[in-house]
Amino acid sequence: MAVRMSSTQFMFNYQHSLNLAYQKQTKLFENADGNSIHRPSDNSLDYSRLLRYQNSMSENEQYRRNVDTALGWMNHSESALDHMSQIIQTFTGKTVDAANDSNNESDMMAISKEMMVQIQEIVSTANSQEGDRYLFSGQRDLTKPYTLSQTEVDRGLAKTLDNSQVSFFRGKNVDVQTSLTQMLTLHDDDGNTYYLDTIDGSIYTKDFMDEGYKDAVALGTTKLIDEDPDNFISGNKEQFRIGYLDVGIYQAETENQVGNPGGFRVSDYFDNRGVLKDETPMGYRESANNITMQLQNEFQYVESETETDDEGNPIMEVRRDENGVPMHETKVLHFTTIKQQIVDYAGDDRYISMVKLNGAADQAADTVNATGFDLFGVDIFDDEFSGNEKSGAAMLNQMLTVQKQVENANMKWASSDGITVAKVSSSTLTFAETKIGTRAQLYDSFKTMLDKQEDNITDDITNVSATDVAQLAMDLMTQQMLYNLSLSMGGRILPQTLADYL
Repeated sequence: MAVRMSSTQFMFNYQHSLNLAYQKQTKLFENADGNSIHRPSDNSLDYSRLLRYQNSMSENEQYRRNVDTALGWMNHSESALDHMSQIIQTFTGKTVDAANDSNNESDMMAISKEMMVQIQEIVSTANSQEGDRYLFSGQRDLTKPYTLSQTEVDRGLAKTLDNSQVSFFRGKNVDVQTSLTQMLTLHDDDGNTYYLDTIDGSIYTKDFMDEGYKDAVALGTTKLIDEDPDNFISGNKEQFRIGYLDVGIYQAETENQVGNPGGFRVSDYFDNRGVLKDETPMGYRESANNITMQLQNEFQYVESETETDDEGNPIMEVRRDENGVPMHETKVLHFTTIKQQIVDYAGDDRYISMVKLNGAADQAADTVNATGFDLFGVDIFDDEFSGNEKSGAAMLNQMLTVQKQVENANMKWASSDGITVAKVSSSTLTFAETKIGTRAQLYDSFKTMLDKQEDNITDDITNVSATDVAQLAMDLMTQQMLYNLSLSMGGRILPQTLADYL
C-alpha cells in the first residue's frame, strides 16, 4: 500500500536535515580557533585529560612567577651584598693602615673619618629595598632595618682573640673565619688590664693573654678548658704551674654569685648591642663602669723549700696563712667601656620562602632572603653564651668600635683586635653573599626546568585538544558543499513559496 507523505511532513524532514548540516558546519567553524574540545560532550575522555593538563599549566605558571620574583629579590640582594663586601674590604685595608706605628694623631683622625663614611655607606646599603620591601629585614620587610645612632653610648670593650689565642683558650674546633672569639675587657684602679672569659668565669691578666699562654704552650699544655667543665686546666697541670709561677689566671666571683665560677652572664650587665644597662642584679648602676667583681687568684703558688719533682724543680705549694688557710689575692675590677655610636636592627630572623616546585613546602630550600643575623653575625654581647637575643648588627657595632679606637689613636689595638674584627666582618658578609648567590643559581636552574616543563605541558594539551587544520579545511569544504547542494535541491523540489521561505 502506498504511503502518502504530506507536504508538511516532507517540509519538516527537509528542514531538519538542512539544520543538521548547518550544525555540523557551525561546529567545524568553532574548531577553527585551534581547539577541538570546547565542552565535555565533544570528547569526555580527552576533556578530562585537558582539564588535568590545564591545571598543571596553571601551577607551572605560578611557580615560574615565584621563581622570577625570587630571582629579582636575590639579584638585588646579591648586588647590595657585593657592594657592602667591597666597602668592608676597603675598611679592612684602612684598619691595616691605622696599625702602622708611623701614623700620628692627625693621620689616625683622617683614617677614622674615612672609616665612619664607609660604615655609614654599609648601613645605607643594608637598608636597600626591592619595591617597597626591605631586603634584609626578614619577614618584617616593610620596616627599615638599620639605624645608626647620632649620639655615643658606653659600650663594653671586647678583647678579640687571634687565631693562636683561640686555639689555646677555646680549642682547635672553632670557626675563626666567620665568628669572633672574645672576652670582656676589665681594669683595676691601678690601670691594669684583665680579660674575662664569659663562658667559664676565668679572668686573665694582660701579660698572660699577650705572652704567658705561649709559655704554657711551650710546656705542652695545648688548652685550658677541656670537655669536662670541672677541669680548669687540661694536660700537664703540675708542669704548667711549675713552669709559670704567677700564671695570671683568676676565677670570677661576682657579688651576687660568689663561689660560682662560670655563673657570670653578659645579659645581666649589657644589652645585646653591648651597651651597659642601668639596672644590674645588684641594683641601680650609678656610673658607666662602677660594676665590680671580687676576684680570687686560684693559682698563686710558692716554691716548696723541701720538695722537688723528678727533674729537681721545686714543687709549687698553695700560699697559706698562719692557720693553714689558703691565701687568695683579691682584686676589684671594673668593666672597661668605650664611647661610640651604635647601630640598631629592627628586622627579625625569619626567612621569606617562595615555592618553586610542587610538593611539600621546604622553607630551608625555598628561602630567598638574608637577614641581619646572616650579614653581621654575633659577638660576645649576643652570642649563645651571652643570655641575650641576637642583635642583628653585631659586626657593625664591632666595626664602630674599631673606628673609635682608630680615632683615639690606639694603634696597638688596631693591629691586633681591629684587624681581626675587620677580617671576620668581611668573611661573615662574604659567606652570606655566597649563600645568596648559590641559592640564585639554584632558582635559575629551576627556571630552566620550569620552562621545559611548560613546553611539555603545551605539547600534551596540543595532542589532546588541538585541531587538525588540514582535516578541518577539507571537512569545512565538504560540509559547505553539502549545505549548498541541499539548498539547491530544495529549491527544485519544494513548492516555490516554501523554497522562498527557506
